[in-house]
Amino acid sequence: MTTRTTGRVIRLRRDFPAEHDARPAFVGPEPLTYAEFTARVDALSSRLLDLGLQAGDRAAIWMDKHPRYAEAIVATVQAACAYVPVDGGAPPARVRAILADAEPVVLFTDARHLALLEGQTLPASLKAVVTTGEAGATSVGGVPVHTWADFARTTAGRITIMPVLQPCDLAAILYTSGSTGVPKGVQITHRNLANFIGWARAELDVGADDVFANHASFNFDLSTFDLFVALSVGAAVWIVEDSRARDVAALADGIREHGVTVWYSVPSILHLLTASGVLTDDVTASLRYVLFAGEVFPIPQLRAFADRLPAHTALYNLYGPTETNVCTYHRVRPKDLERDTPVPIGRPVPGACVSVVDDGRAVELPGAVGELIVEGDCVTPGYWRRADEPAAALHCQGRHPTGDLVTYEDGLLVYRGRKDRMVKLHGYRVELGEIEAAVLRHPAIAEAAVLVAGGDGTAHIALYYTLRPGALRPGLVQIKQHCARLLPRYMLPRTATRLDELPHNANGKTDYRQLDRQTAHPTHRTTAEPAGTAST
Repeated sequence: MTTRTTGRVIRLRRDFPAEHDARPAFVGPEPLTYAEFTARVDALSSRLLDLGLQAGDRAAIWMDKHPRYAEAIVATVQAACAYVPVDGGAPPARVRAILADAEPVVLFTDARHLALLEGQTLPASLKAVVTTGEAGATSVGGVPVHTWADFARTTAGRITIMPVLQPCDLAAILYTSGSTGVPKGVQITHRNLANFIGWARAELDVGADDVFANHASFNFDLSTFDLFVALSVGAAVWIVEDSRARDVAALADGIREHGVTVWYSVPSILHLLTASGVLTDDVTASLRYVLFAGEVFPIPQLRAFADRLPAHTALYNLYGPTETNVCTYHRVRPKDLERDTPVPIGRPVPGACVSVVDDGRAVELPGAVGELIVEGDCVTPGYWRRADEPAAALHCQGRHPTGDLVTYEDGLLVYRGRKDRMVKLHGYRVELGEIEAAVLRHPAIAEAAVLVAGGDGTAHIALYYTLRPGALRPGLVQIKQHCARLLPRYMLPRTATRLDELPHNANGKTDYRQLDRQTAHPTHRTTAEPAGTAST
């Protein structure tokens, strides 16, 4: 059992040879064969249809990561409904906001998360809550609670005709952080997913003998690659448990034990693995493809990571906001590792058309900076129930302004920073990401984040950083001298604060909002500069 993209939709494949039924669909603590997974998905999707779910209805999923989570995803999509994945570590208040907005008909959860909903008001749209293990309660918030086994048992052995899927049907709603602090859902259609999966299968030589690592949370768009591409070729998936997501020893053991051949994650996780020293030859030997996306991979860190890989491992830099999923890609070349600046984000995937625009005019000259605009089948139809969003009308036209600044370099797109991280400081336009990139070229610094501190007249660049293991802490003067070789004077940090670790969000990216809140209170800071050297 797997998914395929024929007809520009995601559906279960039924054309594998009979012997494929015995092959692993999932490896790890809860292994499943393709036959077992197929039977579970078919029973679950049949039960969803029995409840009267219609095309476009939503099924929310809030539980720890394991194959049951994947089962709920695939069953929901097969029933022509949209899955709404919620990170297992999300606080109840955020979950309630997402449920209220998405108005799901079914909620899949587990006993631990179900207990967090007791006494809470749930949306009137909910017809059923389905939980793994023993429910412990017959209802929550007035909604009937079913155990997973009982919910699907009534359909065992019964053949159900699945609805016809259309490319424009919703497959998922992925909630991201909204600028107002309220989560907003990005709608993902079958066409969007099929375009991405079709590109991945054409670009990568993957098949039934591969093992994909699913490191990303299922509410993160990276997970659509791990799950749907793997299942579309009959490969196995190792779902990395939430508790092990940043446990470098557990990650290394899993790669080695399961013979992982395809890895996809944010760069910070790859850097964590490199810096910890766990990427020994026996760990990396099976890796055929390593893909990274979601943030810039600083060249020193990428170079160090690449040094730990076998010669046969292909490295890919993938790019794309949630609103487009992956829309450009670049296979890292040996000469890219000799650069001083991050590797290109490359060229568009088939089904995507890109342009670079500055003040409404197309930018084509090498080195000229402009905003990246994406069009085509990869562009999602917009935000769930947010027709008043500024980008909503453009999304309906298949067009998404990314807010990312790029340039052309030898015909390839190169990421230069964010429009919303472009600030005016003392009359100068300053891209904060450029400062971070310069700081990260310092041999002692592992991670860096830059904020603008102070008010009118006192605004200045404030740097926060972590050290590489065993590295000596550089003083502020040393950091400024280092940056002065790469940046103009007005972009130099005025303060430099070492932290034990930078805050990260659920997707592994630097959480600037949390950093801003933490550093506003001295009790949350670890200031490394001796007295009298914290500012100039």
